[in-house]
Amino acid sequence: MRVLHSCALFIALSTAALPAFAQQPQQSPSLDPAAASVDYVALREGLANQNKALTGDVATQKAIVQRNQGLLKEAQKLDAANKRLIAEKQKLAEENANLEKQRAALAASQGDTASATTK
Repeated sequence: MRVLHSCALFIALSTAALPAFAQQPQQSPSLDPAAASVDYVALREGLANQNKALTGDVATQKAIVQRNQGLLKEAQKLDAANKRLIAEKQKLAEENANLEKQRAALAASQGDTASATTK
């Protein structure tokens, strides 16, 4: 009877120990629901801060683009005015050259007239 009692005790202890050996405790840092919600809140706050920063960056970039567009329009107006002034300057230079030729021709004709009257 003692052998039967020892076998029964051995079987009872081994069946009780097998599920304990079969189950491995999971090593997860966020098994606690409170810790998981804290991580979620921190993640959400981090994303909200990142979103706020990126939204500010986008607003700044939009303002820069609008300012650059205004500067581009002003530069185009100045370029058109400069081209018009360059064309006018060339026209005046040509007119000045023609007037210089006329003056030289007039001076030459007056020089011929003066030399003809002195002879």
